Amino acid sequence: MIFDKRGFIFCILFLSFAFIYVNAGDLDYKKVHYIQSTPPLANGNVNYIFRGNEPRENVNGTTIFAYDDLVSFIKQNGQENNITIPDQFYLIDIKLITGPLPSELPDIELEQNFFAQNSNLGEFHTNNTFGDLLDPQWFDEEEQISMAKTLPNWQKDDLQYRMDLYHNILFTERDLPVVLYIHCECGCDRTGEIMASWVMRFQGWNFAQAMEWDYSIAGRKINFANQWATQWYCLYLQYAENRSIDCTPPANW
Repeated sequence: MIFDKRGFIFCILFLSFAFIYVNAGDLDYKKVHYIQSTPPLANGNVNYIFRGNEPRENVNGTTIFAYDDLVSFIKQNGQENNITIPDQFYLIDIKLITGPLPSELPDIELEQNFFAQNSNLGEFHTNNTFGDLLDPQWFDEEEQISMAKTLPNWQKDDLQYRMDLYHNILFTERDLPVVLYIHCECGCDRTGEIMASWVMRFQGWNFAQAMEWDYSIAGRKINFANQWATQWYCLYLQYAENRSIDCTPPANW
């Protein structure tokens, strides 16, 4: 039998996802962070983007969607960043999933049911997010450049498209101001990949800064596949878009 290195790596990746995401907890204020807001749009509204973890909580033995606590945490974290979140807003809840894993199904159902019953408060979507199986450090500079320039053709998560998608959502006018809340289970790995890509693309951060930010929120290094995907996106910004961005990994990589 021929040893399939990529298949082996995928198995390890899947098992690491399952271990990390099964052990994710309820809504945690330490995971909820304001990222960016729009300037006033044509209708006068301002929209906002936040990252966080799974918005659920246990009340008297029953798991519920933690809408009230989530709103409270969003407003509180906004205040800490000198941002006043309006009392009324439309919540666009995007959950980053993998497959989904069996452990994610109850939370997906929880969020779907909440917004089906409270469509005036917002809407719910899922986006598959896997990370990458290829470490950029495995390739020489010429190969890195070639792969980075063609990233949208092969990257499963297609981070360039995803950044455009979330940016378009953020800048779309609605009757109410919008809070775009992007999360996974832990708010660490898949969320770390997406939001690190966001701050590199739209806020001028380098790769090491974005990873160290993720580590500080997670309280640990994020999953290796999500780190690799983020570094590939950094290299895409550097070589395909000719941005001046440092894609060197952090010292504690």
